[in-house]
Amino acid sequence: MSDSPQVWAPSATSLRRRLLSWILLPLAGLIGINAWVGYGNAVQAANEAYDRSLYLAARTLAEELEWREGRLQLDVTKAAGYLFENHTGSRLFYKITSPGGQWLAGVAAVPDVPARAQSAVKFFALVQFDDGQYLSQPVRLAQLMHVVEADAGGAGAKAMEPLVKITVAETMEARQQLIEHILWDTLGSQGLLLLAAALLVVWGVQRGIRPLEAFRQQLAQKADDDFSPIEPPDLPRELRPLIETLNSYLARLGRLIDIRKRFLDNAAHQLRTPLTALKTQLTLVQRSTEPEQVQTLVGAAHQTTDDAVRLTEQLLAMTRVEHAREMHSPQRVDLVDLARRVTQEHLLRAHQSGDDLGLELQADSSDVQGVDLLLHEALSNLIDNAMHHSPVGTHITVRVGPAWVEVVDDGPGIAPAHQAHVFERFYRAAPSGVPGSGLGLAIVKEIASQQGAQVGLQSPVADGRGTAIRLSWPLA
Repeated sequence: MSDSPQVWAPSATSLRRRLLSWILLPLAGLIGINAWVGYGNAVQAANEAYDRSLYLAARTLAEELEWREGRLQLDVTKAAGYLFENHTGSRLFYKITSPGGQWLAGVAAVPDVPARAQSAVKFFALVQFDDGQYLSQPVRLAQLMHVVEADAGGAGAKAMEPLVKITVAETMEARQQLIEHILWDTLGSQGLLLLAAALLVVWGVQRGIRPLEAFRQQLAQKADDDFSPIEPPDLPRELRPLIETLNSYLARLGRLIDIRKRFLDNAAHQLRTPLTALKTQLTLVQRSTEPEQVQTLVGAAHQTTDDAVRLTEQLLAMTRVEHAREMHSPQRVDLVDLARRVTQEHLLRAHQSGDDLGLELQADSSDVQGVDLLLHEALSNLIDNAMHHSPVGTHITVRVGPAWVEVVDDGPGIAPAHQAHVFERFYRAAPSGVPGSGLGLAIVKEIASQQGAQVGLQSPVADGRGTAIRLSWPLA
């Protein structure tokens, strides 16, 4: 397994680019849809305007029609001529026919509007619009039904057909030019809008991720041993959970590193003495020539080795306890069952040491919240401490009551001057001749603190002798 630091892949997309793509691409799509809808509406409005103009041309023709002397007459005034010659840049052609299709005036080749065509601009029911072809080019057609007034004085007026059909065809040049103008106008305005929106979005994203950059710089400038919380300025609300999680991680990491550093410092300090003594004893063994002295030195070296092993085990136990908060979750623990197991495990050693170890139950069950492994370690340390610091033949009793467990011995007890300090690390209240590391009760204190229990010490217990150390939990 490689220990090399993780390197980000070159293909990883930056947060800035992701934000821009998530915002600009949908925005461009929306602006495109808006441009398409706006263009369609503008073209429709332009066609309606041209259709109105085409209708006016048909109406102009209709107003100049009359029957004279049995013939249909068209009086093209100057205004009508101007209208047809300069009609919005397009060319106009007209045809006048009877309802039956008989040609009466104008250009006969102008196509008719099919009867099924629907009017795009509904002025009234007698006008219809449609697209068609004239002279091989597209034209727009307007067809108007008109009643022509007959000349009252003319002969045969009653035989005249009063209803005529006026068809006007308009070429599409002006419409196409207007549509192209609308198209380029729409594309230009929407393009400028998209550019302005893109610039605003880029500017907003740049300002929005400034707190991240400030946070990165603040994190990069922290010292290797600085695990203090990071509080970047102007922190957005959405980033607070991330920063709080990271600060929580820094706090846990700092605590773990502090535990390991403390372990190394303690191990280096505490193991130096027994290892130095062991080295001296082995050197004396090599130099000694008397068998009895060698035997004594070997026994002393054996005891020093046992002390170093015990010290190392307790240092490791203390480190495990300090790490337990991150490794274990509290569960229900029955102190009665726990006391039975731990007492059973120490019976053989107590018998070998000449001590009397017993169990006294003052409750059928005693449930508390904690970690079984850690409470096992604490109770084992209490029994071991009682056996280690008491003379041979000491009576040691493990007692369990409602939400408490204690270890009581009838040993010499702990002097009042030492009772306030016996739970401190590496504090030894025993005489100098009694080996020990001063960590047993410190481990018990640390475990009790993590499990929500209180540690109580009573010494003497009876007749000026004995020690009782109790772990108790608040009753629910």
